[in-house]
Amino acid sequence: MQTLNNRLETPLKKPVIKVKLDWLAGEGDNPTWNEVCAWCIEQFGLPGSKFQWHPLSDHMEFDFYDEKDAIHFMLRWS
Repeated sequence: MQTLNNRLETPLKKPVIKVKLDWLAGEGDNPTWNEVCAWCIEQFGLPGSKFQWHPLSDHMEFDFYDEKDAIHFMLRWS
């Protein structure tokens, strides 16, 4: 009988392409963070399958699993 203790339980790590946007990106003539996040969800779905986002103290970090998605995001928001 095989138990959970005998199985390899480490999650698979996908390679990611990191894109960082400064918090000031939503000021002035630039779009607001609501627009950035809504656009990202419309294009790629909810975070998890194609990307993740992580709010940090000085920027928002987007981790994409597909290089094409990361490039599409950078062309739109950078």
